[in-house]
This record gives sequence, C-alpha cells and structure tokens, in this order.
Amino acid sequence: MQRIPWERLVRFGTSLLTAKGTPEAAARHISEIAVQTEAYGIPTHGVRIFSYFERMVGEEIDPRAEPVLVRETPATALIDGNRAFGQLAMKLATEIATRKAKSEGIAMVAVRDTFWIAGLAVYMIPLAEAGFLAQLWVQHSSGRDCAPFGGTEPRFSTNPVAFTFPTGTVPMISDFSTSVVAMGKVGDWIRKGEKAKDELFLDSDGKLTDDPTVMRQSGTMLFEGGAKRGYKGFAMSLWSEALTAMAGGRTNNPDNPSRQSFNLTVIDPEAFAGSDAYHAEMKQFVVRVKSSRLRPGFTEIRLPGERGLKALAEARKKGIPLDDAALERLNALAQKSGLPRVSAE
Repeated sequence: MQRIPWERLVRFGTSLLTAKGTPEAAARHISEIAVQTEAYGIPTHGVRIFSYFERMVGEEIDPRAEPVLVRETPATALIDGNRAFGQLAMKLATEIATRKAKSEGIAMVAVRDTFWIAGLAVYMIPLAEAGFLAQLWVQHSSGRDCAPFGGTEPRFSTNPVAFTFPTGTVPMISDFSTSVVAMGKVGDWIRKGEKAKDELFLDSDGKLTDDPTVMRQSGTMLFEGGAKRGYKGFAMSLWSEALTAMAGGRTNNPDNPSRQSFNLTVIDPEAFAGSDAYHAEMKQFVVRVKSSRLRPGFTEIRLPGERGLKALAEARKKGIPLDDAALERLNALAQKSGLPRVSAE
C-alpha cells in the first residue's frame, strides 16, 4: 500500500480527460470527485473510474457536452444528460436544488439518461455541510443484477441510494446499494477467486449460494434484507425505477443503452421548525444515540459516514492509499494514454 499525493492523482485524471477533449475546468472537477471517492474509502468507485472514462469518452460520452435543463418550476427541475459526463449532471442538479431549497424550503431535481456518477457519498458531503438534509436515488437502465423478490431472473441493477443530514458535529452520510452488496465488490470477489461470507446470490435455478461467479451465469444477487426480507430492498429499487419513469428516463431493460438516471431532493430545515431548533434537537439526540451500551466486539458507536470522513481528512494530509493492483491499473492506463507513471515519489 502506497500513499499517493492528492494533487498528483487529480492531475493524472485531469490530463487523461483533457487529452480526450474535455475542457480543463470540467476535467478537474470530475477528477476531484473520483479522488475524493477513493479517499473516502470506496475504491470500487474511486480512481478506477478513470479506466471507464478511457473507454467511454469520445465513444459514448461527448467530452464537450453539457447537461440540459429541460423544464423547471419553483421547487422542481428536470435535466437531460445530453451525453455529458454524469458528474457534470450531478453538479448542475446540486446547484439548482440548493438554490431552490433556499427559496422554497424543499427542492427535487430529476436527471435522466446520463452516465455513471460512481460513489454517491462525496456528493452528499457539501449539502450537509451547508445545513441541508438530502436524499439521492440512482437507477441504471440496463444492469442485470437483481431479481424481483420471489423471482429468479434479473430485472434490476443495484440501484444505490444516499442520505445525508447535519447533526451538529459530523454529518450523517449513508451510501448503499438496494442490493445486499455493490456490484463493484462482487467483481473484486470474482477477480480474486473469493466467495462471499454468506449466501448472497441466487443461481439461475433460484438456489442460494455464496459463489459470486453465478452472476456471470444468469444468476442474480439478493436485495437488501436477504433471502427472507429482501422485499425491503426490492421496494426501494422499485422506487428508483418509478422516479426514473417520472423523469422520462428508461426503466430497466437489458435492451436499453447503458445509462443512469437519478433524483436529488434537498431540504432546508429553516422552512420547517427552523435551523436552530433542528440542530439543537439533533445534537442532543446524537449524544443519546452514542451513549448506548456497546455490543461485544465494538469499541464505539459511529454514525454512518464517520469512518469515511475520517479517512478523507487523513488522505488530504497524507495522500490517497492505493494498493499494488490499483497502481498497476493506473500505470497501465498511463502507458496506454501517454501519461507519466503514478507513484508516491
């Protein structure tokens, strides 16, 4: 494991994208998001996205395109991806949603037919830091990952969701798939020849297994809640599909082009009981939550996101931790793209 200086990784991504025709400011913003995600502790969705960009930019992603605002009301907006980077669509959605939430108290912005925005957590951080509550629902148009609860054939992607709110100390940030595990993690298990610790998958006959390779043999993974209570993740994933349909996007079908749609809701507590009342109540409640007696094997109670925020702060000071496999992938990409190698020195 080596720690790579933050700015070095950002420059690498920026150079990769500008060489493919992406404007400098957009390239840097997109690279910052990827590096933040890696630093936060989500390597399946961090700098690994640079390889995705190497394949997609110029082929499906138009490096100079910008997302388009299709329509809006005082509290809502609809954005079309317009073949632009998903990160740029997310940036525009956040700007519009925060402006409308300040004015109207609550805002919902839907984005249809864009590209992979990767990890959700880092998009939530500035919203909570600005005093907002927010939720982000993301759908994929053609992923073959999850069967409906009670079924055996894939009809859904992993359709992740994120929530955030300020607490008076560190914000709560939750980012998870509606499936029992993210697809990136499944891919890692397959590459390493590992099995899951639990039976998280169904083979093509609907039998439970811990073998992730069934995902490449017409198998599926379970929804959040598992074999007996997967109706919980199933319901959340259905909600993402409904939000997609509401935006005029494509609900899941393997015949669709590979796109993401997402829905961002931002809430200003000032519009309700007031920000002061909200912060006072949440601050004392978090103290109460953390005062619980610990289970055996636990040393503390952390809010969702605390570990990631701590890792992010440490990475800004000491550099981004990358294992040998991650460095090899980046340097193979550097060689292919004519860029300098990435190293800690």
